[in-house]
Amino acid sequence: MTKIKVCGNTRGADVQLAVELGVDLLGFIFTRSKRQVRVDDVKALLTDVPDTVERVGVFIDEPFEQIAAVADACQLTAIQVYRPLTEADRSLGLLLLPAFRVQPSEELAAMPFEPGDHPLLDTWAPDVIGGTGQTWAWTQAKDVARKYPVIVSGGLTPENVDGAVRVLHPWAVDVCSGVEAEPGRKDHEKLRAFVDAVRRVDKQ
Repeated sequence: MTKIKVCGNTRGADVQLAVELGVDLLGFIFTRSKRQVRVDDVKALLTDVPDTVERVGVFIDEPFEQIAAVADACQLTAIQVYRPLTEADRSLGLLLLPAFRVQPSEELAAMPFEPGDHPLLDTWAPDVIGGTGQTWAWTQAKDVARKYPVIVSGGLTPENVDGAVRVLHPWAVDVCSGVEAEPGRKDHEKLRAFVDAVRRVDKQ
């Protein structure tokens, strides 16, 4: 079964629905973004989330000390970081989602991931990190997906997620803007449709 990560959560109703639908990972953005959240907000959002759901903190280039403090305060179980992971980051003992933005025709096979990493492959854009709403060529990551439990991110929607799963057979898929009514607010029908699409392709 392909795991499902829903990112950019800011509202309790959206988190509740994701949990009801069986989403495996919930992402909260603690860095510069239209969907940025504060520690106290996330602590409230996670009050009724079961331990079976991974709690992912998303960061760009924040220092280890800041990431560690947020992870402790919110009892995160995973971190997604858009800079190279350090030994200090790895010492946290959390599930690690090193995020990499894929550029057209880029060779990915030699990327410096480590055993245990769950690489999150996102879309490269010159002016934004994450939440681009644009896809990348999934075939570029076939070799990486054979070596690591990858997470496909970037422009996924209920209409195209089946293609990403068929091409890469990833450990997980990650959606944000593709199930939103506006930044930070999920469209519940789109979220249901996304989960249904993943479950359907899993059964094929």
